[in-house]
Amino acid sequence: MNSLGDMTITRRFLTVLGAATAISLVATVDASAAIPFGRVIDGKATYYDDAGLGACGQNIDASTEVLVAVSPVFWTAPNPNNDRLCRNVFVEVTHNGKKVRAKVKDKCMGCGRDHVDLSLPAFRKLADPGQGVINVKWKFVRG
Repeated sequence: MNSLGDMTITRRFLTVLGAATAISLVATVDASAAIPFGRVIDGKATYYDDAGLGACGQNIDASTEVLVAVSPVFWTAPNPNNDRLCRNVFVEVTHNGKKVRAKVKDKCMGCGRDHVDLSLPAFRKLADPGQGVINVKWKFVRG
């Protein structure tokens, strides 16, 4: 009876382990789908010029670097430092025939799904910062 009981425990363990693995694989697929590479989004852009630690765990200076902060809806990892967005992902933004490509290095907590927050140098490539908010078309691209 002891060996039969051990076998039942082993089967239960393997079943639980298999289910956990399947859930993990599904979560990975869902996380990958969260970045809609190449899909053009009609939205708006603002700018910021803060310096400090960005969401990817690196020091940033939005007053001198070309970078972008994107909405929390696109971040999928519990620890943003490990998020796929921090792995050579860029945003290509177009406004009135001008285009800028900026690396994702930060999270914009006040941004909705269609809103990107560009660093000051990135925004300047598109418009005068005095405008504050501009209508743009943007998309995620791989680096």
